[in-house]
Amino acid sequence: MKRWTSAGLILFLTVGMLLAGCSSKPYGHYRDDQMIGFINGLNDQEKKIEFDISEWTKRDEPGPAIEDWGVVYEALVLPSTKINNETGDKLKWEDLKQGQMVQINPSRTEKITDTPDELIVLSMSNEQLFKRAGLLASKKGSYRTTVIYEEGKGEPFDINDIEKEASIMLKGGYSMMAYNPNDVLDIKKMFNIEQFPVILVFNTEKLALKTDRLEDAVSFLKAK
Repeated sequence: MKRWTSAGLILFLTVGMLLAGCSSKPYGHYRDDQMIGFINGLNDQEKKIEFDISEWTKRDEPGPAIEDWGVVYEALVLPSTKINNETGDKLKWEDLKQGQMVQINPSRTEKITDTPDELIVLSMSNEQLFKRAGLLASKKGSYRTTVIYEEGKGEPFDINDIEKEASIMLKGGYSMMAYNPNDVLDIKKMFNIEQFPVILVFNTEKLALKTDRLEDAVSFLKAK
């Protein structure tokens, strides 16, 4: 892995190709003067934010296949930094959440700085929320399975047991993640989850199954 840093920007390259749609420029909807990033991490003590600006940086890259490289922008929030939502309402540091989509002003095309003047928190569609959380299946006709468990309780299923007893869950993609109440997508509220662990099965657009029983997920996938 190679890494370059400059004024809060980290560029990392990995091997592989990302299939990002069939348009000539899959990320061509991004504008040069509107730098958009997704919050990867928040440092409350130092008031630093790590943004994933990979899609914005790839706005001029031709498709449908785009090399799998990413760009991280690190910003320091000063007392003078304005934080608003897209309707102009003032926000505080405490309103920032993991995964939020944010317009960072000024854009790097206008000025290179790690102390932005303004952060505008943008609204996100359900598709964007699910995609950023890694819940959606990658292709039509497939299903991705995600196990959500309570933080601090440990992973509820051993991957070796899954391979032996529920290998069908691995075909369309499988992952486990701890519930994070400070994420922009509050999974517990979104899907009316009463207790953890819970198994969520998604197609390319939406939730197809919610269950706390491994055998139910296996039966559902076998029927497809």
